[in-house]
Amino acid sequence: MKNPELLPLISRKSPVKYYHNENISFFEKMRRQKSKKEYYSRLEKLNQLYEEDDKLLEGITQPEEHEQSTDRWLANISIALNLTLLFTNLLASILSGSLSIVSTFVDSLMDVTSGLIIGICLKLIRNTNMFNYPRGRNRLELVGVIICSILMGISNTLLVMESIRSILEGDINPVMNITTISIMLGGSAVKIILCLICYKRGSSSSIVLAMDMRNDIATSIVAIICATVGDRYWPYADPLGAILVCGVIATSWYGHAIGHVPHLVGRRAESEKLSRILKIVIEHDERIKYVDHVMVYHTTLEALAEVHIVMDENLPLKVTHDIAQKLEQKLMMLVFVERCFVHCDYECDGDK
Repeated sequence: MKNPELLPLISRKSPVKYYHNENISFFEKMRRQKSKKEYYSRLEKLNQLYEEDDKLLEGITQPEEHEQSTDRWLANISIALNLTLLFTNLLASILSGSLSIVSTFVDSLMDVTSGLIIGICLKLIRNTNMFNYPRGRNRLELVGVIICSILMGISNTLLVMESIRSILEGDINPVMNITTISIMLGGSAVKIILCLICYKRGSSSSIVLAMDMRNDIATSIVAIICATVGDRYWPYADPLGAILVCGVIATSWYGHAIGHVPHLVGRRAESEKLSRILKIVIEHDERIKYVDHVMVYHTTLEALAEVHIVMDENLPLKVTHDIAQKLEQKLMMLVFVERCFVHCDYECDGDK
Protein backbone atom coordinates (compact mmCIF):
# COMPACT_ATOMS: atom_id res chain seq x y z
CA MET A 1 0.00 0.00 0.00
CA LYS A 2 1.36 3.41 -0.97
CA ASN A 3 2.22 6.05 1.57
CA PRO A 4 -0.79 8.42 1.94
CA GLU A 5 1.61 11.34 2.15
CA LEU A 6 2.72 10.69 -1.42
CA LEU A 7 0.75 12.33 -4.22
CA PRO A 8 0.78 11.30 -7.88
CA LEU A 9 2.15 13.38 -10.69
CA ILE A 10 1.19 12.34 -14.20
CA SER A 11 3.30 13.65 -17.06
CA ARG A 12 2.93 13.03 -20.75
CA LYS A 13 6.29 11.30 -21.19
CA SER A 14 6.50 9.19 -18.07
CA PRO A 15 4.31 6.86 -15.97
CA VAL A 16 2.73 7.89 -12.68
CA LYS A 17 5.28 9.11 -10.15
CA TYR A 18 4.93 9.58 -6.39
CA TYR A 19 6.71 12.16 -4.31
CA HIS A 20 6.42 13.91 -0.93
CA ASN A 21 4.19 16.96 -0.54
CA GLU A 22 7.10 19.19 0.40
CA ASN A 23 8.66 18.52 -3.01
CA ILE A 24 5.69 19.99 -4.89
CA SER A 25 6.57 23.17 -6.75
CA PHE A 26 4.70 26.40 -6.19
CA PHE A 27 3.14 26.27 -9.66
CA GLU A 28 2.04 22.67 -9.13
CA LYS A 29 0.33 23.65 -5.87
CA MET A 30 -1.42 26.54 -7.62
CA ARG A 31 -2.53 24.26 -10.45
CA ARG A 32 -3.94 21.71 -7.99
CA GLN A 33 -5.72 24.36 -5.98
CA LYS A 34 -7.29 25.75 -9.16
CA SER A 35 -8.36 22.26 -10.31
CA LYS A 36 -9.81 21.49 -6.89
CA LYS A 37 -11.73 24.76 -6.85
CA GLU A 38 -13.13 24.10 -10.35
CA TYR A 39 -14.15 20.56 -9.37
CA TYR A 40 -16.12 21.64 -6.30
CA SER A 41 -17.64 24.54 -8.24
CA ARG A 42 -18.92 22.15 -10.92
CA LEU A 43 -20.16 19.75 -8.23
CA GLU A 44 -22.05 22.51 -6.42
CA LYS A 45 -23.62 23.69 -9.68
CA LEU A 46 -24.65 20.11 -10.54
CA ASN A 47 -26.26 19.61 -7.11
CA GLN A 48 -28.22 22.82 -7.59
CA LEU A 49 -29.43 21.56 -10.97
CA TYR A 50 -30.44 18.25 -9.35
CA GLU A 51 -32.51 20.15 -6.79
CA GLU A 52 -34.17 22.25 -9.50
CA ASP A 53 -35.00 19.09 -11.47
CA ASP A 54 -36.51 17.45 -8.39
CA LYS A 55 -38.73 20.47 -7.75
CA LEU A 56 -39.74 20.53 -11.39
CA LEU A 57 -40.70 16.85 -11.43
CA GLU A 58 -42.61 17.19 -8.15
CA GLY A 59 -44.60 20.09 -9.55
CA ILE A 60 -43.22 22.59 -7.03
CA THR A 61 -41.89 24.79 -9.82
CA GLN A 62 -42.93 25.21 -13.43
CA PRO A 63 -40.60 25.46 -16.43
CA GLU A 64 -39.54 29.03 -17.03
CA GLU A 65 -41.06 30.69 -20.05
CA HIS A 66 -38.55 31.79 -22.63
CA GLU A 67 -40.14 35.22 -22.89
CA GLN A 68 -41.35 37.03 -19.82
CA SER A 69 -43.27 40.28 -20.11
CA THR A 70 -40.42 42.42 -18.75
CA ASP A 71 -37.88 40.69 -20.97
CA ARG A 72 -40.10 41.22 -24.01
CA TRP A 73 -40.41 44.88 -23.06
CA LEU A 74 -36.63 45.25 -22.80
CA ALA A 75 -36.15 43.38 -26.10
CA ASN A 76 -38.61 45.69 -27.86
CA ILE A 77 -36.85 48.76 -26.49
CA SER A 78 -33.51 47.32 -27.66
CA ILE A 79 -34.90 46.79 -31.17
CA ALA A 80 -36.26 50.34 -31.28
CA LEU A 81 -32.92 51.69 -30.03
CA ASN A 82 -30.98 49.71 -32.66
CA LEU A 83 -33.24 51.11 -35.40
CA THR A 84 -32.70 54.64 -34.11
CA LEU A 85 -28.93 54.17 -33.84
CA LEU A 86 -28.87 52.75 -37.37
CA PHE A 87 -29.96 56.13 -38.76
CA THR A 88 -27.92 58.23 -36.32
CA ASN A 89 -24.76 56.21 -37.08
CA LEU A 90 -25.46 56.59 -40.80
CA LEU A 91 -25.74 60.37 -40.32
CA ALA A 92 -22.52 60.43 -38.29
CA SER A 93 -20.75 58.36 -40.95
CA ILE A 94 -21.81 60.77 -43.71
CA LEU A 95 -20.81 63.84 -41.70
CA SER A 96 -17.43 62.49 -40.60
CA GLY A 97 -16.29 60.29 -43.51
CA SER A 98 -14.55 58.23 -40.83
CA LEU A 99 -14.04 54.51 -41.38
CA SER A 100 -14.19 53.94 -37.62
CA ILE A 101 -17.62 55.55 -37.47
CA VAL A 102 -18.68 53.59 -40.55
CA SER A 103 -17.77 50.40 -38.67
CA THR A 104 -20.33 51.27 -35.98
CA PHE A 105 -22.95 51.84 -38.69
CA VAL A 106 -22.19 48.42 -40.21
CA ASP A 107 -22.49 46.87 -36.75
CA SER A 108 -25.89 48.53 -36.18
CA LEU A 109 -27.08 47.51 -39.65
CA MET A 110 -26.15 43.88 -39.08
CA ASP A 111 -27.73 43.92 -35.60
CA VAL A 112 -31.04 44.97 -37.17
CA THR A 113 -30.63 42.46 -40.01
CA SER A 114 -29.82 39.58 -37.67
CA GLY A 115 -32.78 40.45 -35.45
CA LEU A 116 -35.03 40.45 -38.52
CA ILE A 117 -33.71 37.07 -39.69
CA ILE A 118 -34.13 35.47 -36.26
CA GLY A 119 -37.61 36.97 -35.96
CA ILE A 120 -38.63 35.48 -39.33
CA CYS A 121 -37.23 32.07 -38.31
CA LEU A 122 -39.14 32.10 -35.02
CA LYS A 123 -42.34 33.11 -36.79
CA LEU A 124 -41.92 30.26 -39.27
CA ILE A 125 -41.35 27.84 -36.37
CA ARG A 126 -44.53 29.00 -34.61
CA ASN A 127 -46.57 28.70 -37.82
CA THR A 128 -45.27 25.28 -38.83
CA ASN A 129 -47.54 22.97 -40.84
CA MET A 130 -47.30 19.81 -38.74
CA PHE A 131 -48.47 17.66 -41.66
CA ASN A 132 -45.49 18.66 -43.80
CA TYR A 133 -43.09 18.94 -40.83
CA PRO A 134 -44.16 16.24 -38.31
CA ARG A 135 -41.39 17.15 -35.84
CA GLY A 136 -41.59 20.88 -36.38
CA ARG A 137 -38.97 23.25 -37.77
CA ASN A 138 -36.98 24.07 -34.64
CA ARG A 139 -33.71 23.75 -36.54
CA LEU A 140 -34.59 26.95 -38.38
CA GLU A 141 -33.56 28.95 -35.31
CA LEU A 142 -30.08 27.41 -35.39
CA VAL A 143 -29.82 27.92 -39.15
CA GLY A 144 -30.82 31.57 -38.67
CA VAL A 145 -28.12 32.06 -36.02
CA ILE A 146 -25.46 30.60 -38.32
CA ILE A 147 -26.61 32.75 -41.28
CA CYS A 148 -26.51 35.90 -39.12
CA SER A 149 -23.03 35.03 -37.85
CA ILE A 150 -21.70 34.55 -41.38
CA LEU A 151 -23.28 37.81 -42.62
CA MET A 152 -21.83 39.74 -39.68
CA GLY A 153 -18.39 38.23 -40.28
CA ILE A 154 -18.39 38.94 -44.03
CA SER A 155 -19.62 42.53 -43.70
CA ASN A 156 -16.94 43.41 -41.15
CA THR A 157 -14.26 41.63 -43.16
CA LEU A 158 -15.14 43.78 -46.19
CA LEU A 159 -14.78 46.93 -44.08
CA VAL A 160 -11.38 45.73 -42.85
CA MET A 161 -10.31 45.32 -46.49
CA GLU A 162 -11.57 48.84 -47.29
CA SER A 163 -9.60 50.24 -44.34
CA ILE A 164 -6.43 48.50 -45.54
CA ARG A 165 -7.00 49.98 -49.04
CA SER A 166 -7.34 53.46 -47.53
CA ILE A 167 -4.07 53.06 -45.66
CA LEU A 168 -2.24 51.87 -48.78
CA GLU A 169 -3.62 54.65 -50.98
CA GLY A 170 -3.46 57.34 -48.29
CA ASP A 171 -7.13 58.23 -48.81
CA ILE A 172 -7.90 59.20 -45.20
CA ASN A 173 -10.02 62.26 -44.43
CA PRO A 174 -11.92 61.87 -41.14
CA VAL A 175 -13.77 64.94 -39.83
CA MET A 176 -14.88 64.74 -36.21
CA ASN A 177 -16.77 67.89 -35.28
CA ILE A 178 -18.96 68.56 -32.24
CA THR A 179 -22.11 67.39 -34.03
CA THR A 180 -20.67 63.97 -34.91
CA ILE A 181 -19.17 63.44 -31.47
CA SER A 182 -22.46 64.44 -29.80
CA ILE A 183 -24.45 62.00 -31.94
CA MET A 184 -22.10 59.11 -31.13
CA LEU A 185 -21.82 59.90 -27.41
CA GLY A 186 -25.59 60.35 -27.10
CA GLY A 187 -26.27 56.92 -28.60
CA SER A 188 -23.64 55.31 -26.35
CA ALA A 189 -25.09 57.00 -23.26
CA VAL A 190 -28.59 55.66 -23.97
CA LYS A 191 -27.18 52.18 -24.50
CA ILE A 192 -25.23 52.36 -21.23
CA ILE A 193 -28.44 53.18 -19.32
CA LEU A 194 -30.38 50.33 -20.97
CA CYS A 195 -27.45 47.96 -20.44
CA LEU A 196 -27.43 48.69 -16.70
CA ILE A 197 -31.19 48.11 -16.53
CA CYS A 198 -30.79 44.72 -18.25
CA TYR A 199 -27.98 43.68 -15.91
CA LYS A 200 -30.10 44.68 -12.92
CA ARG A 201 -33.00 42.62 -14.28
CA GLY A 202 -30.76 39.54 -14.13
CA SER A 203 -32.79 37.08 -16.23
CA SER A 204 -31.08 34.98 -18.91
CA SER A 205 -32.69 36.93 -21.77
CA SER A 206 -31.86 40.33 -20.27
CA ILE A 207 -28.25 39.28 -19.60
CA VAL A 208 -27.85 38.33 -23.27
CA LEU A 209 -29.22 41.75 -24.27
CA ALA A 210 -26.88 43.45 -21.80
CA MET A 211 -23.82 41.62 -23.13
CA ASP A 212 -24.69 42.57 -26.71
CA MET A 213 -25.14 46.22 -25.72
CA ARG A 214 -21.90 46.13 -23.73
CA ASN A 215 -20.04 45.05 -26.86
CA ASP A 216 -21.73 47.78 -28.91
CA ILE A 217 -20.78 50.40 -26.33
CA ALA A 218 -17.15 49.27 -26.32
CA THR A 219 -16.88 49.36 -30.12
CA SER A 220 -18.55 52.79 -30.28
CA ILE A 221 -16.14 54.28 -27.73
CA VAL A 222 -13.11 52.82 -29.55
CA ALA A 223 -14.46 54.20 -32.85
CA ILE A 224 -14.99 57.70 -31.37
CA ILE A 225 -11.48 57.79 -29.90
CA CYS A 226 -9.77 56.53 -33.07
CA ALA A 227 -11.76 58.86 -35.34
CA THR A 228 -11.00 61.88 -33.12
CA VAL A 229 -7.29 61.04 -32.95
CA GLY A 230 -7.30 60.51 -36.73
CA ASP A 231 -8.87 63.90 -37.32
CA ARG A 232 -6.70 65.94 -34.97
CA TYR A 233 -3.38 64.14 -34.50
CA TRP A 234 -2.60 61.05 -36.62
CA PRO A 235 -4.79 60.26 -39.67
CA TYR A 236 -3.91 56.57 -39.74
CA ALA A 237 -5.56 56.09 -36.34
CA ASP A 238 -8.96 56.19 -38.06
CA PRO A 239 -8.56 53.20 -40.45
CA LEU A 240 -6.58 51.34 -37.79
CA GLY A 241 -9.49 51.84 -35.40
CA ALA A 242 -11.88 50.51 -38.04
CA ILE A 243 -9.66 47.47 -38.54
CA LEU A 244 -9.57 46.89 -34.78
CA VAL A 245 -13.33 47.21 -34.30
CA CYS A 246 -14.31 45.19 -37.38
CA GLY A 247 -11.62 42.58 -36.78
CA VAL A 248 -12.85 41.89 -33.27
CA ILE A 249 -16.49 41.75 -34.40
CA ALA A 250 -15.73 39.51 -37.40
CA THR A 251 -13.64 37.12 -35.30
CA SER A 252 -16.35 36.94 -32.66
CA TRP A 253 -19.12 36.19 -35.16
CA TYR A 254 -17.08 33.66 -37.15
CA GLY A 255 -16.37 31.88 -33.87
CA HIS A 256 -20.08 32.06 -33.06
CA ALA A 257 -20.94 30.38 -36.36
CA ILE A 258 -18.29 27.67 -35.97
CA GLY A 259 -19.44 27.03 -32.41
CA HIS A 260 -23.03 26.38 -33.53
CA VAL A 261 -22.27 24.09 -36.47
CA PRO A 262 -21.58 21.03 -34.21
CA HIS A 263 -25.08 21.43 -32.72
CA LEU A 264 -26.50 21.01 -36.20
CA VAL A 265 -24.67 17.76 -36.94
CA GLY A 266 -25.25 15.84 -33.72
CA ARG A 267 -22.67 16.95 -31.15
CA ARG A 268 -22.81 15.27 -27.74
CA ALA A 269 -24.50 17.37 -25.07
CA GLU A 270 -22.63 18.64 -22.01
CA SER A 271 -21.78 16.12 -19.30
CA GLU A 272 -23.98 17.87 -16.71
CA LYS A 273 -27.04 17.32 -18.92
CA LEU A 274 -26.19 13.63 -19.21
CA SER A 275 -25.79 13.45 -15.41
CA ARG A 276 -29.20 15.05 -14.85
CA ILE A 277 -30.89 12.58 -17.18
CA LEU A 278 -29.09 9.61 -15.62
CA LYS A 279 -30.17 10.66 -12.13
CA ILE A 280 -33.81 10.82 -13.19
CA VAL A 281 -33.59 7.44 -14.95
CA ILE A 282 -31.95 5.72 -11.97
CA GLU A 283 -34.46 7.09 -9.46
CA HIS A 284 -37.54 6.64 -11.68
CA ASP A 285 -38.65 3.09 -10.79
CA GLU A 286 -37.10 0.28 -8.80
CA ARG A 287 -38.19 -2.23 -11.46
CA ILE A 288 -35.56 -0.79 -13.82
CA LYS A 289 -32.71 -3.26 -13.31
CA TYR A 290 -30.03 -1.63 -15.48
CA VAL A 291 -29.42 1.36 -17.67
CA ASP A 292 -28.02 -0.11 -20.87
CA HIS A 293 -26.91 3.19 -22.36
CA VAL A 294 -27.89 6.84 -22.65
CA MET A 295 -27.19 9.19 -25.53
CA VAL A 296 -27.83 12.93 -25.28
CA TYR A 297 -26.93 14.90 -28.39
CA HIS A 298 -27.85 18.00 -30.35
CA THR A 299 -29.53 18.41 -33.70
CA THR A 300 -30.89 21.82 -32.70
CA LEU A 301 -30.12 24.24 -29.87
CA GLU A 302 -31.97 21.80 -27.61
CA ALA A 303 -31.00 18.16 -27.12
CA LEU A 304 -32.36 14.75 -28.07
CA ALA A 305 -32.17 11.98 -25.46
CA GLU A 306 -32.10 8.24 -26.19
CA VAL A 307 -32.39 6.01 -23.12
CA HIS A 308 -32.20 2.21 -23.16
CA ILE A 309 -33.32 0.55 -19.93
CA VAL A 310 -33.41 -3.12 -18.88
CA MET A 311 -36.31 -4.66 -16.95
CA ASP A 312 -37.37 -8.18 -16.01
CA GLU A 313 -38.47 -10.09 -19.10
CA ASN A 314 -41.41 -11.55 -17.15
CA LEU A 315 -43.02 -8.18 -16.52
CA PRO A 316 -46.28 -7.64 -18.46
CA LEU A 317 -46.13 -5.39 -21.53
CA LYS A 318 -48.56 -2.96 -19.91
CA VAL A 319 -46.26 -2.47 -16.91
CA THR A 320 -43.10 -1.96 -18.98
CA HIS A 321 -44.93 0.41 -21.31
CA ASP A 322 -46.25 2.54 -18.44
CA ILE A 323 -42.83 2.73 -16.77
CA ALA A 324 -41.13 3.78 -20.02
CA GLN A 325 -43.84 6.27 -20.94
CA LYS A 326 -43.78 8.01 -17.56
CA LEU A 327 -39.98 8.17 -17.73
CA GLU A 328 -40.19 9.75 -21.17
CA GLN A 329 -42.70 12.31 -19.89
CA LYS A 330 -40.40 13.18 -16.99
CA LEU A 331 -37.40 13.70 -19.24
CA MET A 332 -39.43 15.85 -21.64
CA MET A 333 -40.09 18.27 -18.77
CA LEU A 334 -36.41 19.27 -18.74
CA VAL A 335 -35.99 22.58 -20.54
CA PHE A 336 -32.98 21.43 -22.58
CA VAL A 337 -34.69 18.28 -23.95
CA GLU A 338 -36.52 18.67 -27.24
CA ARG A 339 -37.36 14.99 -27.78
CA CYS A 340 -36.84 11.83 -25.72
CA PHE A 341 -36.97 8.17 -26.73
CA VAL A 342 -37.03 5.40 -24.10
CA HIS A 343 -36.38 1.84 -25.26
CA CYS A 344 -37.15 -1.18 -23.04
CA ASP A 345 -35.10 -4.38 -23.21
CA TYR A 346 -34.72 -7.57 -21.19
CA GLU A 347 -30.91 -7.76 -21.36
CA CYS A 348 -27.90 -5.48 -21.72
CA ASP A 349 -26.90 -5.81 -25.34
CA GLY A 350 -25.11 -2.50 -25.80
CA ASP A 351 -27.60 -1.47 -28.50
CA LYS A 352 -26.34 -4.09 -30.96
